[in-house]
Amino acid sequence: MPNCDFYATPQDQAPLLDWLFAECTCKVFELSSQFDRPLKEFHSSTEVLSEFGRVYSNGALWHTVHLQLYVIGAGPAFEPRRVELNPNLCDGATFRYSAEGWGLVQLYLTAPTANGLNSSHTNHLKAKGAEKWAPLSPQKGAAERWDFKKIAAFSSRLNRQIKKLSVAKIGSRAILPDALEIWQGGALLLPFNQTNGSVVLHS
Repeated sequence: MPNCDFYATPQDQAPLLDWLFAECTCKVFELSSQFDRPLKEFHSSTEVLSEFGRVYSNGALWHTVHLQLYVIGAGPAFEPRRVELNPNLCDGATFRYSAEGWGLVQLYLTAPTANGLNSSHTNHLKAKGAEKWAPLSPQKGAAERWDFKKIAAFSSRLNRQIKKLSVAKIGSRAILPDALEIWQGGALLLPFNQTNGSVVLHS
């Protein structure tokens, strides 16, 4: 399966991102830009993790960072798509940019909140899925232009690295060290709590 759900705090995510940037086989973009801003490409773990310092309109810190990974040489040259906005509904903003492509790999990262820690996540479309949905989104181009074998190989390496860094699991979800520590301190690994979730340590 291409998807991998795992529990990781930003402290856990740093070595995973270090590995990702050191491997140099993909480019790392945000899923969606801020209003009236270009799409960000990240070049280091520090740049990605600094996103957790951003603040929502209600004053709360960001607790999710959604990334799109473009595997170099696995598809057409990456170009962000400009999305036109209604300024009357978007505080005067007129556009944003989106990272789209049938072969992009999702890496969604989370940080703890007062309610607990949601799982982080990886996933990507397979060739059959991309071919099925391509006629409905012609702006993304033809699915056949993507090398899904190369994408799957990268995705497998990413998921193996996550599992290599993990120290335990709950259900089918891997737990990285700092996430385990906050669980042991009483925080929730959502949707699990101390009564409905059983952590299994790696031997």
